[in-house]
Amino acid sequence: MRIGITDCARYANYERWFLDAPEKVDIIRLSYHLNNLGDVEKCQGIVLSGGEDVDPRRYKRPDLVGRVEFTDIDEKRDDFEIQVIKRSLQLKLPILSICRGMQLFNVYHGGTLIYDIPTVTKIDGHAKIQGIDQRHEILVGEKTLLNEITGCVKGAVNSSHHQCVEKLGAELEVAATAEEPIIEAIQWKNANENPFYLGVQWHPERMVDQTSPFSFNIRQAFLDYIVKHEKPLSNDTNEKDESINNNEIENKPPPQIIDNK
Repeated sequence: MRIGITDCARYANYERWFLDAPEKVDIIRLSYHLNNLGDVEKCQGIVLSGGEDVDPRRYKRPDLVGRVEFTDIDEKRDDFEIQVIKRSLQLKLPILSICRGMQLFNVYHGGTLIYDIPTVTKIDGHAKIQGIDQRHEILVGEKTLLNEITGCVKGAVNSSHHQCVEKLGAELEVAATAEEPIIEAIQWKNANENPFYLGVQWHPERMVDQTSPFSFNIRQAFLDYIVKHEKPLSNDTNEKDESINNNEIENKPPPQIIDNK
């Protein structure tokens, strides 16, 4: 099978996670640096990886422009991955989104984010400490896709985020939470009527315990879905990648950034 993984600083972690799977997995690195949006059509599943903050103007919070570190934002990545989501949904591809990937998927569907958990909620315990992931418990909603995948109603996961989903996007629902109001996983409202989609706030690709159902089972469920709903692979090496039309990008921010910090 062949999956696409969006590029990020820790791309190697995601690639290794899938190369270590029981099944043989071919991987395409999807990146604006490679200008290879067209490669989405060669994939049978898509993984939206973690990384930088989503630009707050994309979830209609321009008031936050002077309150975030713009070194943590990559506008070109936002542009590219929004188009990856759009193309993937058109092709009905299964999608697994992780950390930032879950947040961007939510924003694409009209949702919003808590831009900084400690500032907004006064809750600590989710961001890294001295570069090391934290660990906390989550509660899994009964009869959710995550519950079906893991067989658990609670568990412990790693954590390295300072943002999270706030208002849910259209047709999405919560699959897991930490303490209120921290959302830890999302899915389609009608999960059985749509192609596979699961968003998780933790990092299953780098959990210390790779046998945990919150790591191993998630990867396996994603791959099992691909096998069960397998579509032919495209091997047309002469296929020309489509360029990104910025006029079509949902929630596109204004062309200039004004940093009021």
